[in-house]
Amino acid sequence: MKKWMVIAVCLIMLFVLAACGKTPTTDGGESETPEPETEQTTAEWSRKGLFLDENENMLTITWMDDVDEPGWYVGCMLGEDLMEDSWGGILPQVGDTLRGKLPSAGDKEELSVTVSEEGEDGILLAIDSGMTYHFTQTDSTIFITINTEGRGMIDYEQGETVPELDPEMPYQSASVNLAVPETYTFAAAPETGFVFVKWTKNGEDFSADPTVTLLLDESADYVAVFEEDPNWQNPVMNFIGEYRCERARATVECLGYDEARITIEWGGSVSELARWDILGHLDTDTLTVDYSGCGKAIVVYDESGEIVSQEPEYEDGTGTITFNDDGTFTWHEDQSETGKDMVFEFVPVNEG
Repeated sequence: MKKWMVIAVCLIMLFVLAACGKTPTTDGGESETPEPETEQTTAEWSRKGLFLDENENMLTITWMDDVDEPGWYVGCMLGEDLMEDSWGGILPQVGDTLRGKLPSAGDKEELSVTVSEEGEDGILLAIDSGMTYHFTQTDSTIFITINTEGRGMIDYEQGETVPELDPEMPYQSASVNLAVPETYTFAAAPETGFVFVKWTKNGEDFSADPTVTLLLDESADYVAVFEEDPNWQNPVMNFIGEYRCERARATVECLGYDEARITIEWGGSVSELARWDILGHLDTDTLTVDYSGCGKAIVVYDESGEIVSQEPEYEDGTGTITFNDDGTFTWHEDQSETGKDMVFEFVPVNEG
């Protein structure tokens, strides 16, 4: 059975602003008020690993070296749905506790928490809302973290099974906690416009293969490193420019590494037009942009050409734009009353 938990990592930077108080002196000047001397008695945090409570809620505490602000990463899974009810982030040590805010891995609100030691090996998680959880240490003694650097995704499986990476639900971080050494297989894949470079282990180069099978017999931090592909070009570059079809005009632009932005304007009169804002990914095999979430608005201009109103008509439009071999593109809008496809012809720059 796969022993893992995945929590979205959010780096929380704590800025401390120190203000110096001023008191008047006998000569009319100002002097700094000395800070009161305090005795430093706070011990360094030491409890880490995987913790469970009686309801099988989970808490993990791991020291993270390979992030911008090294610190204690605290992740928790509280509830029945482990993916939707997960929180995680770096917490600073405040006194004898770890305290701060944990972002949600899903769409829940962030949690303001205080983590403190309880008993000989337990952990108390207190949430500002008033909820408290009492965790006890598991038998795990090997703590593994898996992260990414650059734009890419990772996954892992127990044994020699190669993980199936899911671009729809990409993982950028994970942790594995084991009681005894076990064999696992890690896999990494870059996002569009990036290339996989290497795996590192505790900051040192480990492997240049995106898929590795290894025996996890000691605590370690693994990072899949990705870099921008210097030879990559957004495929939409082949189709950018101005197009027209009867009274309608269209502009095709590149966005990011593989997205297309198409703006279509259809004039109803001299002072009014309909505007569609389309955003989608270009399928390089079919040269088709299959889009959703398109917004349509009715735009009204005054005599000087200034916009006086822009009334949204819908924001959930769907359809397709297909680029053809003859330099045209065909637009099919699912919301069209006639359902007729429109063919737009490319407009050379000197004719724009």
